[in-house]
Amino acid sequence: MRPLLLLDFDGPLNPYRAEEIPPGYVSHEIVEGEKSWVVLLNPQHGVELNALGATFDLVWATSWEHGANRLLGPLLGLPELPVIVWPPREPVSGVRRGSWKTPYVAEWAAGRPFAWVDDELNRYDRFYLDDAHQAAHLAHRVEPHLGLTAPDFAVLRAWAQSGSAA
Repeated sequence: MRPLLLLDFDGPLNPYRAEEIPPGYVSHEIVEGEKSWVVLLNPQHGVELNALGATFDLVWATSWEHGANRLLGPLLGLPELPVIVWPPREPVSGVRRGSWKTPYVAEWAAGRPFAWVDDELNRYDRFYLDDAHQAAHLAHRVEPHLGLTAPDFAVLRAWAQSGSAA
């Protein structure tokens, strides 16, 4: 069974917290109906992700949901990918210690090994996944002002090659 590579968009692929356009990135205005967004994309990410597609089954794990296939994937040269569709978000009372996505990711992966890249991940997400997901997993945090970098891609390749994903 091939491992999944779960992809958040804002943060890992769109460094939305960057103070200026990082080297290698291009600004894109996306328009759909009356909505518009400006995103920063690095064309090399599409190359890297397509290469990782030889090892992983790529999946959108982003609040863009199906919009990621319509609006974002084509700009990166990605094929249509499966999408995690999130349930309606409940208001959070008190302190949130991990990503709101984490329980849903564990359920959606349904025992398959996965690597997940997201800018909201922290140790609480790792603790949750260690308890809730019996298959191998990697929760890899990406800095939202940098986006995915060469070292991040190296971590993903090393994890897949280490046998951890088996």
